[in-house]
Amino acid sequence: MPVGNLLVGLGFICGTLIAAQGAINGRLAGGIGGPIHAALISFSVGWLALLALNIILGHRIPSYGQAMSVPWWAWVGGLIGAVMVTSSATAVPRIGVAAWVSAVIAGQLTAAVMYDQFGAFGQAVRPATPLRLLGIGFLVLGVYMVRRF
Repeated sequence: MPVGNLLVGLGFICGTLIAAQGAINGRLAGGIGGPIHAALISFSVGWLALLALNIILGHRIPSYGQAMSVPWWAWVGGLIGAVMVTSSATAVPRIGVAAWVSAVIAGQLTAAVMYDQFGAFGQAVRPATPLRLLGIGFLVLGVYMVRRF
């Protein structure tokens, strides 16, 4: 089986986990005092898991020079993750998993088409074709339908 197919399957599995994450973090937030507390615990558990994995795999900590060699925007991934976890812990208990995930997916794909169009973050340029834009329109309509009906 080609690696690309395995990665698509991995993406699908990660999508199922992301859908569960909002409900899990929402429950955690309700039990411990709010979404920021839940995000802190969530990231702490994740940090510990990644630390253990790095130790098990024998990876070393990058040098200061390596860390400083990446562009400034390469450092905001953790901040984006914190916003996502906190937002999902806030939103999912109020609007439900389907409405939250559909809005996230619509936002992700809208941004992805724009990032492709302009080659953002060093990616190859891939034009925002009329059919891609139509697909985004359908996604936005889907968010409305999931939320409304």
